[in-house]
Amino acid sequence: MAGPPTMTNALNGFLEALQAADGLDMKWGRLTEFMGGYGADVINYAVLNVLEVSREEASVTQFSNMSSEWIDYYLDQRMDLSDPHVRYVRRGGMAPYRWNEQRTIALTSDDERKVLLLAKEAGLRSQISMVAPDPLGLADPIGGMTIGSSLKGGEYFRAVTRKEDMLVAAAMLFHNHAIGEIGRQQVGARPLTDRERDCIAYVASGLRTARIAERLGVSEVTVEMHLQNVRKKLRARTTPQAVARAMIFGDISL
Repeated sequence: MAGPPTMTNALNGFLEALQAADGLDMKWGRLTEFMGGYGADVINYAVLNVLEVSREEASVTQFSNMSSEWIDYYLDQRMDLSDPHVRYVRRGGMAPYRWNEQRTIALTSDDERKVLLLAKEAGLRSQISMVAPDPLGLADPIGGMTIGSSLKGGEYFRAVTRKEDMLVAAAMLFHNHAIGEIGRQQVGARPLTDRERDCIAYVASGLRTARIAERLGVSEVTVEMHLQNVRKKLRARTTPQAVARAMIFGDISL
């Protein structure tokens, strides 16, 4: 009889499921199914909208399997501004950490305590928090994931003993597969044509307009037209910003 899957096998299977999933909602379903199989039944994934707003004020795009009523209330009331887990990300915290309801008592902020008490009422009592890095490799994180449970801390952490690294790795895999589409949705970017992708990819590789025109066999004016369209579609103010967004959204890679 075969034994339980190793961490590597489990993550490879999860990665294959992510790659086969069509769209963010299906990828999210694969994630919650995977996490639930290891005892994590409360999952929240939030991404700061830092593409257009400062980190301190940026709203969050959130995926959650908690009740829609709670999540809608959380977002409508901008509780992300008081949530200590989100504040940890805003301030640049990178290391994953544990939290349970008992730690709420130690908080000195009434606003922070209120958010976590309401989250407890909604079903979140303990969690492992994964911090999601910026897709361009910048120093500050861009979001995070609650790998949580409705169980008390001691019971939950015993259930996931020796599985935490795997759960955090699965969260990171999902983040890497989701962040491009989430960023695209946050700014309202539109898809690029093949020629527009070619032009912005050549810019990213360091080529100037004249050289790009030569490579593509078109005029410099045509290249400039394509780059202008790229900036409009990606809602970028400058060409360097368009390059960064094209990389984040998965339109190009280096």
